This record gives sequence, C-alpha cells and structure tokens, in this order.
Amino acid sequence: MTFIFGHRGLPHIYRENSIVGLNKAFEYCDFIETDLRITKDNNIIFYHDSFIKGFFIQDLTLNEIELLLPDIDLNDMIFNSREQLNGNVNFEIKTDDTDKEYVETIMKKIIGMTNYKDIISSFNWESIHNYKKSFNCRYGIILDSEDDLFEAQAISNHDDQMMFMVSNNVINSRNFNLPYDKSVVWTVNDENEFQRLMELGLYGIITDIPDTMQLYKK
Repeated sequence: MTFIFGHRGLPHIYRENSIVGLNKAFEYCDFIETDLRITKDNNIIFYHDSFIKGFFIQDLTLNEIELLLPDIDLNDMIFNSREQLNGNVNFEIKTDDTDKEYVETIMKKIIGMTNYKDIISSFNWESIHNYKKSFNCRYGIILDSEDDLFEAQAISNHDDQMMFMVSNNVINSRNFNLPYDKSVVWTVNDENEFQRLMELGLYGIITDIPDTMQLYKK
C-alpha cells in the first residue's frame, strides 16, 4: 500500500505548517510532512522558509517572531511535544545554507520527541548518518537531482533502514534505481500523475491536496 503524505498540512485551506492545518490533514492522509527550524532562543518551530520578513529565523527569538507575525498565534507554530500532532509525521529538518551544527542542534532537540512510525529527513545526508542510531524512528535523505542517485544507491546497499525522499523528476529518471518500497515522492499535485505513481508500489506520495488525492488511494 502506498501512503499519502499531506505536504505542510492542508496549505490550500490553512496556513502551511500550522498545527491546526497539520492535524486537519490527518483526516485525509496517512502522514503529514512538515518543516522544522530553530530560533535564536533554542525553540523548534514549524516553518518552511529560512527568513521572516527579511530576518533569518535562527537570529530571531520567539518574542521577535511574534512582533514580526502579529496575526499568527505562536502556539500554532511551536513544537513542544509529539502529542501536538495526531498521526504519523515526516519531519523535514531544514538546511538551506546553514551549517551542519545548526541542523544537528535540531536533531538533538527532537530525539525522543518522535514516534516509531515517524520519519526524520533532511538534505543534509551527513547529519542523518551521524544521528540515525539515536533516532527512535525511521530516517531518510532527500534527493532533488538525478546526480544524487549513485551515492544514494550506495547508501541503500548498506543501510536497509534508510528511506529516500525523492523529487518527482528523480523518480521519473530512467536511471532511478532505488527501492520503490522505501521511496517517498514529492510533491505531486497532478491527479493523473498521482494515479500513475500509485501503481509503482512506492512507500508514499507527498501532495498539497491530500483531500483530493485520497480519492485515488487503493
């Protein structure tokens, strides 16, 4: 069975990565995918972009974020407890141009805050490798280029627990050689493409519209 992942919740209805939107998405999907960042005062927040109104998030405190986003309830974006989320989660630890220390600070903070069915993923493959034995859940590396496939295949050969979070262009590459049952494809919003991918035996498909795509689940 291929699982449906709600990309940042239900972003066409709720603010993306809002806790209320993430939990609403569980009505339509098996997992939600959400993004984690860390603030200057060492709080984890659900947020995709690296900047808020021109300020780098890791240079902002929660109080400063509240001033920049007066219309958003901070309680709807701070990750304090796994009990805030009502289903299986793919936590993507955002990297952008930040260094390994930043990424691994988040990893250290969320160790023990996940369920065994959850997935922790990142573009920072080295950090995933360094901390995978500390996680009490599954882990995955993110691929957005066909050039990543050779190294990812080598990882697959000696780590049978690794998941592969692959972009749609990578899964459609003629050189794709990773196990489908450990691959999650992002981000698929075309209904015909979604139905085609459902036939491949993938572990999961990430979509912005799980409320629509759940109609095609088998």
